[in-house]
Amino acid sequence: MREMSMRIAVLSDIHSNNVALNACIEYIDDNEVDGIIFLGDNISDCPDPQDTLSLIKQLDERYQTWHINGNREEYFIKHADGEEPFNRWTYSSEKGSLLYTYENLTKEDIECFRTRNNKEIVFINGTLPITIAHGSPGLTRELLYANQENTDKYLESLDTDYLLCGHSHKQFAYSKYGKLLINPGSVGVAIGVKEQAHMAMLEWNNEESVWKYQLLSIPYDFEKLCEIFYQSEIMEKAKLWPKLIMKSIETGINYAPICAKAAYDLAVQAGETVGWFGIPEKYWQEAARTILF
Repeated sequence: MREMSMRIAVLSDIHSNNVALNACIEYIDDNEVDGIIFLGDNISDCPDPQDTLSLIKQLDERYQTWHINGNREEYFIKHADGEEPFNRWTYSSEKGSLLYTYENLTKEDIECFRTRNNKEIVFINGTLPITIAHGSPGLTRELLYANQENTDKYLESLDTDYLLCGHSHKQFAYSKYGKLLINPGSVGVAIGVKEQAHMAMLEWNNEESVWKYQLLSIPYDFEKLCEIFYQSEIMEKAKLWPKLIMKSIETGINYAPICAKAAYDLAVQAGETVGWFGIPEKYWQEAARTILF
């Protein structure tokens, strides 16, 4: 039996990858965890978001949990509210995955997202508080990396000694100004490893009065995940996007945004007026040709 201490699992960017999530849950159940922090982007990109939400609800019942929204949860709230341009999603490589996911959510799911903040401070008796955010304490879509100016500014002004962020899918830890930033990586679409899930574990050290951390890679059955993809409507509704997600998981290279940027560049070169929305499908097909085919 371990000495009395507090052990917290940190999960981010699950992206509806239920095979990976189940592998992480098995690890959590086997390692005497006291609570779980979720950093958002629980759904989208992979099939069966209701299964993801059901698994998370079961964890809410069995463990103390803390939740914040990621940018994806924000998108679904904005789509539900008819906000431009989120109300213009179509079945396409660009936004078909988001539309598929939204169609598999309930009103209750959206209302649950509305109750959550984009940033929180986690207080656990007998330990030091932890700031949690998805991208950064300022923006859900902001990327924080080690040795970057924006990262250092956030750490310098941080009200706590610890910051947990996700969004980049890049697992790392970085310390500056006596503050520690931990990105647990992505459960669902981990970058830098092949066919594995990333997560983190925090354990309070009573003697030193600090949080110790582990960055973990959890293997899972990638072939089973692919079978779930090919049995899902997401393959038709989201066109190339699910293939890019599977390729990203298989290789550990974040091909989905790489292809999106290439499609955008091709559209601009062709004289198209495009932004974050509205890249014609033909440019996605052209951009993906060297990645997938």
